[in-house]
Amino acid sequence: MRSPIRAAVPVAVAIGLVAAAPAADAKAPPQAQASGGDVVELTYPSIVRIPVGRTERALKRATRKIENDKPEAAARPLKVVRRQLAAAWRGAKYKIRTTPPPPADDARVPPRARPSGDGPTGPTYASPADTGFRVLTLQHDVAAQLTQLIDGAPDASFDALSTTLSFTLDNRDQAIQDILSLAPPAPSDDEDADEASVPARASGDGPVVTTFDTVMPNVPPQLDDELEAIDGTKSDSTDLSVAGRSALDAAEAQIGKTKTVVNSHWPPIPPED
Repeated sequence: MRSPIRAAVPVAVAIGLVAAAPAADAKAPPQAQASGGDVVELTYPSIVRIPVGRTERALKRATRKIENDKPEAAARPLKVVRRQLAAAWRGAKYKIRTTPPPPADDARVPPRARPSGDGPTGPTYASPADTGFRVLTLQHDVAAQLTQLIDGAPDASFDALSTTLSFTLDNRDQAIQDILSLAPPAPSDDEDADEASVPARASGDGPVVTTFDTVMPNVPPQLDDELEAIDGTKSDSTDLSVAGRSALDAAEAQIGKTKTVVNSHWPPIPPED
């Protein structure tokens, strides 16, 4: 089990607040709060940033095809969604696997993120955990959009939608397993543990660097959002087909299992007293 000692309110929380919006709004740049109220935009590696953008654009194209009564034409962009979603996680996995841990003195500040004087002096590069969480949020956006498109989906697009939803959930489950096997352990010495036991706020040295122990507790709220949408659709939709209900039932069961895995390794952060 991952260490339960984590710093709360990481940089990636700010990312999640932006990226957890519907995919159509995902162009808004993720930002983080630095010292003195400065807003810092994270710079993601191109190996992740480019496939993330391609996934979002392909999902928009597929949605427009379905909304414009051309459901059979949605299969091609949905194939692009699957291919680019896989590429985004491959890039994040590479970043996690190959990035060395920061020196002890810099363990909480991303490279080139230390501001002097009034604010940051250069780009703030996303940590491996920030990068991984960006792709997890992309997976959430895709899953949430697809579950809603299944509601009333015509036969001509249903197979592609169902296949892409299943692929997305499987891709996320694999990502979580990769994180468990590749992510470095949380700080374990007494000093780091004491610091990690309090909320991670920006200080005079700049933004707080994130680890998977600080970002992964932000995944269950995304899963809860998907479960709520599925349950609401199944309860109230008048256009949900038998096949659509079956697809949502399967997705709901898988998402529930995913939430159990995340919570078992990264327990929710307790509220502050």
